[in-house]
Formats: sequence, C-alpha cells, structure tokens
Amino acid sequence: MKKITTVLFACASFFSFSQVNVTYQVDVTNYLASGASIAPNGLRVGGNFTTQGASVADWSPSDPSSAMTDLGGNLWSITVQYPAASIGNTQQYKFVNGDWGMNEGTDPGTTIAIDGCGTDDGSGNINRTLIIPTSDLTVTFCWDSCSLCSATSSLEENVFSALSVTPNPAVDVVTFDFGDAIGDVAIRIYDLSGKLVSATEATSVSSDVNIADLHSGSYIYTVTTASGVSTSGKIVKL
Repeated sequence: MKKITTVLFACASFFSFSQVNVTYQVDVTNYLASGASIAPNGLRVGGNFTTQGASVADWSPSDPSSAMTDLGGNLWSITVQYPAASIGNTQQYKFVNGDWGMNEGTDPGTTIAIDGCGTDDGSGNINRTLIIPTSDLTVTFCWDSCSLCSATSSLEENVFSALSVTPNPAVDVVTFDFGDAIGDVAIRIYDLSGKLVSATEATSVSSDVNIADLHSGSYIYTVTTASGVSTSGKIVKL
C-alpha cells in the first residue's frame, strides 16, 4: 500500500547547506575478544575521502590524516569534515588496524560481507558506504559488523540499508522503497540552494513522491524517522 501526501511550496523556505561533519566510530571489543591486538599506530580509516573533498587522504590508512583517536573503552573515533558540494554523495570507507592487511571486509564470513551494509570493490574486499548527510552525525559500529553497537550513534544506518529511490532520474513520480516497515518517515526534497520544494509524510514501506511540478535539474532529498534519524541523497528531475 502506498501513501502520497506531497506538498509543494511556492514561498521560499531556506536553510544553508554548508560543511558537514561526520564522526566515524568503531567499537573493537569483539575484535580484541577474537585474539587480535591493536597495531602500534592505532586504528585508522581508509576510503575515498579526498575524492569527496574531505581532508583525509584517499585509501591511505598509513597517512596521518587517517588516524583515529582512542576514546577508551575499546572505542576509536575520527571526525571528517565535508564541503557542501559532497552532500548526497556516497562515501566508501572501512576501518583499518594499522595498515592494509589488518582491515575490515576481507573475511567472507563476517557480517560486513554478508549482511548487506557494504559493497564489493571487485577484488573481494567489502567497503562500508554512507550517503553524506545534510547535517552533522555520528556513526558507531562494531568491528567488521553491520551492527550499530553504541548508544552514542545518531544515525541508525541499518534502517536505511535497503532504501531504494527509483526511478532516478525521474519525470513525474519518485518511489521511496524501504524494503521493510520502518514506521513514520518524513521525506523532504530541496533544491540546490536549500529551498524546501516538497514534503511527504510516509507511513508505508513504499511511498510515491510527485515531482511533476518541479523544474528539471538536481535536488537533494532527506528521509527522517520519527526518532530524528536521517539519511540523504540526490535525485534528478528530467
């Protein structure tokens, strides 16, 4: 069953898209329990960060910019700053113990490989993915797992792991399909200046959003749950 409750706004309702900060955290309790030990240079991140305009080096965990901070209690953290132009892009990343060779996503039996929270790079390595959001957030995972394992996380990525937005590009209607029931969600569409142009309150697994009256071009959507958890991406109107 689909519900369409779309409102188009003729008046300006602006907010500023500016830089956003994403804090990546990993809990290594399960990793250490398996007999692993932390490398002398600590936990790092590897990913296509520079490609997204961030100050962290692309796929170079040995680079100082990739170093995570030990917060104690087996929790490591790094905050990455992104420019507004990167909002809605897909960040690929993984957590690394010291350098390549001791990183997530190499064992086909681990959940990052089999539970659908990452993508295969074509060489048998699985990378985590994150849609760069419109506002600051923190994501916290267990090592080599799709599970969020800390109450400090502000983004329940698993909620959106099955989200599809089709067709994209679209002419008149875009369908947001969550693959599973997630409760009430708010779907918002903004133009690239930050103007809110469409708002849909969806209560079903699949919801259609009418964009027929929008001008051709690129837009940013956000999907927010009742608890305030959100994700975002880009759509193109033909």
